[in-house]
Amino acid sequence: MSYAIIRNENHKMGAVHLIERHNERLNKNYSNKDIDLSRSHLNYHLKLIQSETYHQEFERIRSQYNLLGNLRLTGEKQSNVMCEFLITSDKEFFERLGEEKTKRFFSDAYDFVTLKVGGEQFIVSAVVHMDEKSPHMHVSYIPVIKGKDRKKNPCLRINCSEFWKGRDSYSKLQDEYYEFITSRGYFLERGERGSTAEHLSVSEYKLKKTQEQISELTEQAAEIECVDNISKKNLPLNMVAMKKTDFETLTAAAKGYVSVKKAEAENVVLKDKCICLKAKNHELTEENNILAGNLKQLEMDFDNFANSVQSEMELKNENYRLSQENDNISNQCHVLKKEKAELTEENTQLKADVEDSKQQIRSLNENLTAIQSVLKALQDKYDKVLKFIEKMQLKEKLEEFLKPVIQKHKSR
Repeated sequence: MSYAIIRNENHKMGAVHLIERHNERLNKNYSNKDIDLSRSHLNYHLKLIQSETYHQEFERIRSQYNLLGNLRLTGEKQSNVMCEFLITSDKEFFERLGEEKTKRFFSDAYDFVTLKVGGEQFIVSAVVHMDEKSPHMHVSYIPVIKGKDRKKNPCLRINCSEFWKGRDSYSKLQDEYYEFITSRGYFLERGERGSTAEHLSVSEYKLKKTQEQISELTEQAAEIECVDNISKKNLPLNMVAMKKTDFETLTAAAKGYVSVKKAEAENVVLKDKCICLKAKNHELTEENNILAGNLKQLEMDFDNFANSVQSEMELKNENYRLSQENDNISNQCHVLKKEKAELTEENTQLKADVEDSKQQIRSLNENLTAIQSVLKALQDKYDKVLKFIEKMQLKEKLEEFLKPVIQKHKSR
């Protein structure tokens, strides 16, 4: 996985022209073997300076936006007046993106920078280098903060230390840039928080920049023609003549002499710092390996503990479930007992009702038997009467006798 890389370096006024020579490819030769001048035509700007030089552009922006600040622009103890972001990733990342998406990536990264520095108006230059091993972007800007003037009125001030105030400001920069660039759809990782590799890479980057600055100044000095060729004829005492181009180059080299000496001293300090950081990194790596082993053991212990806790939790959950189920069963038993008592009472009442019904049936049977006996007796008497009438041939007389009665009944 590729990393989202953003670095910042603060610069004094004496180093501004060196930044410009590197970023704008003003040198003819470079000690950095990663620079391929045959590809420099592929470099492009996201913001081009409006003035001739970075120094003049700084003054133009400073004047236009009335930027205040107690700045020391000359001497040995100069103020940091300009900063520079370096934004990049590894070569494989850009190869995966391709040419068009790489341009969009740096455009998105430039959007982040404009937000970070308070607006594009404070950016001196933004240039993308495509002529080195990995594409990268240099963004030179002025560190501007909101402050107050001597009359306590709101104003804008140039103040590098306040701009980067906070012990974890570099870490915050990494976090902010990582969140911003990944939100634009780029699959990158953030460097490990608190890792010495992050600080080591910054020191190595500064060391490389310092070496380049020394090389560039050395090249300027080498461009001056041999001192033996300087003419002394027809000139006042203690005066010499030289070509205008040599004079300008010599002047630039003289101005950079202090910077060279300081850069050489910083170079030595940075080398020592890199050695110390590498040693510290080695110690931390070993410590990290030990901690990784401890962490692995802790993970195993935690897994065992988690398994035991999980088993215990499963038992507690099962116990709770059974307890709930037992309560439900107890409630159901209570309801069933109540229903059983009601059914028992109903059964007793039904038995009593059945007994009464049986008694009534017995009485009815007895009455029915008595009625049947009476009916049988009446039937016998009726049969005897019919036999008597038939025997005595009284049928016609009976009908004649009953005829008025029947007619009278019908008329009703």
